Amino acid sequence: MGCCCGKSEEEKMMMDERNLTRQFLDPAHDAEVDGGRGDDSMMSTAQCEPRIETLTGKGGLPMIRLTHSSGSTCEVYLFGATITSYCTPQGKEVLFVSGRSQFNGKKAIRGGVPIVFPQFGQPDKAMPSHGFARIAHWSVDTKNSAIQPDRSVQVVLTMRDSAETFKMWPHEFELEYRISLTGRSLQTALTVLNDKLDAWSFECLLHTYFKVDDIRSVGVAGLQGAEYLDKANGGERKKEKAKLVEPRNFTDRVYVAGTGALQSMASAEIMSGNEPVAKVTLPTCVPVG
Repeated sequence: MGCCCGKSEEEKMMMDERNLTRQFLDPAHDAEVDGGRGDDSMMSTAQCEPRIETLTGKGGLPMIRLTHSSGSTCEVYLFGATITSYCTPQGKEVLFVSGRSQFNGKKAIRGGVPIVFPQFGQPDKAMPSHGFARIAHWSVDTKNSAIQPDRSVQVVLTMRDSAETFKMWPHEFELEYRISLTGRSLQTALTVLNDKLDAWSFECLLHTYFKVDDIRSVGVAGLQGAEYLDKANGGERKKEKAKLVEPRNFTDRVYVAGTGALQSMASAEIMSGNEPVAKVTLPTCVPVG
């Protein structure tokens, strides 16, 4: 299944900053919130000390592991800034990573949360499919990577233009990827910065792979009325009629921001049965000028 929010070629906007936020939800802890114990500081079962560890992952690639006091964990590789694991305090893995991933520092990691930038697909054949961010080596912003006052565990990764990216895409830019782990959720926010006077267009996406028990129980809410490109049907442009999109066969769609329910503040929620798995928010873009 490929189901994501994006822009068609003719609707890409020129902008100087864009923030894409995604929150992975832990239904077990959401139930605790409903019972009045939602604050991490009020959790009665702290299992370990919160920490940020720099480790050697698969293929010898550098990896960062975040551990929250509740026992939830997150693993992210500096290669591609790809999150490969998010486990709830109960030990349930939320993300899917293909066993065919090579972890060789050259090919994108297949699964987890790859970052798509600055193009979706490969409209520009001179650039890799889904851009170069997911196959670049990112840096850790050590100043802003720490245990936060609210007890969340945060790491910030950065990437900026280089001689290599200029060969494919001649623009100066900086990416900031903020990852925050709590006992109830994993929150990610990607910010694209352009502090120059030159305007340029781009596409970005957190191309998440979710691990689900049964695809027949999965649905996506918040897309009703939005237009989409049905890539499973020759790219035909259609309008979403369903309140809950339930993929029951091969589905590959690109939903167009600014249409239907996806207006200036676009938000969609992924459901598994009656439980929310993730919520995606795309705030208003800041235009150049």
